[in-house]
Amino acid sequence: MKNILVYASLFSALYSPVSAYADTGIDEQKTKEELTQQAKLKMKAFASQLKTELLTAIQTGGLEAGVEVCHSKAPKIAQSLSTDSWTVARTSLKTRNLQNKPDQWESDSLALFDKKYKEGIKAADLVVSSLEKDRFRLMKAIPMDNVCLACHGSSIDSKLQETIQKYYPEDRATGFSMEDIRGAFTLQKNLSQNAE
Repeated sequence: MKNILVYASLFSALYSPVSAYADTGIDEQKTKEELTQQAKLKMKAFASQLKTELLTAIQTGGLEAGVEVCHSKAPKIAQSLSTDSWTVARTSLKTRNLQNKPDQWESDSLALFDKKYKEGIKAADLVVSSLEKDRFRLMKAIPMDNVCLACHGSSIDSKLQETIQKYYPEDRATGFSMEDIRGAFTLQKNLSQNAE
């Protein structure tokens, strides 16, 4: 874990102005730790709520109902947690919902996650963050699991595929295996004085 934290710190430094908090009197490390804890709470709530909704839907209505939950409820859960100048979302290198398409920092982070995961680093340890003067960002990897494979793997039932196409006509989120990172939680907090 120590290695990935060091790697993550080096990676984050590439995306953060070195002196973003110089001459401000703000303890950058303490600020980053506090924001990381806030982000983790929001990620935990997002993952827990979505998993509960998804498993309930699958148990009562099958995988097709699960796709509907991902389409209709996942964005609402993310929106409900996007408070206090935070934005909570998920992204992937292969998106199902085009609104979740990664920006460059997210793409680079996802590529790093996938590489490190294939090298044996646990998904739970794949976290990167960036603290700028007006914005804090954090990403945490989401691994594949057996439930994910049914909708995101290489062999998808034809009826399920029809449901996916109904809700996601431009779907690109298939062909994953258990050796892949599915995507990541991605959070941002606006730190500007005018943020509401």
